[in-house]
Amino acid sequence: MRGKHDGYESVQAAILGTAAQLFTRAGIHGTSLNDIAQAAGLSKGTLYYYYPTKEALVNDIAETHGARVTDLLLSWVETLSRDCPMDEALLLLMEALLEDEALRRLHVVLFTESCLDNPGLAALMEDKLKKWTVMLEVGTLKVQSDSARRLRDRSSLFFTMLMGAMLRAETSPAERSACVALLLSE
Repeated sequence: MRGKHDGYESVQAAILGTAAQLFTRAGIHGTSLNDIAQAAGLSKGTLYYYYPTKEALVNDIAETHGARVTDLLLSWVETLSRDCPMDEALLLLMEALLEDEALRRLHVVLFTESCLDNPGLAALMEDKLKKWTVMLEVGTLKVQSDSARRLRDRSSLFFTMLMGAMLRAETSPAERSACVALLLSE
């Protein structure tokens, strides 16, 4: 195993950030490792030191992205209380997940790639989605209301609707409210 040098993490973070930006602009297949090395100001050899394959880089980006979404969900769960209105809480979660354009675009790119021809990424993203669904369900357990129980039964639908919203350039507050109303309806 290769030893890590001083600055290893900062170079790795630069590679991940650069690759994520390029992937959201040109797609994963439209971005070469050479493109990433050039944009990051690194030699190809340095890039290969960190990521010997494009697949390893994509998987690391997916892990980093997954951790970011998990952190947003965890923060949301921590804000919930017994008497919290579920519709307001769900709107806050949607806003947190939709407000960052880079996160939104990368999410779409990763899930699109996982659907096309990358079984390893598909399994990784499916595992993340299952974890996020459980986190949403745990959050609804903290809220004592009929709407929270309905959302718990429809937690997978929430993420399907969220993906639809992420595909759009922008969603209005009225559109987000309509999604929440539909999810929580009887």
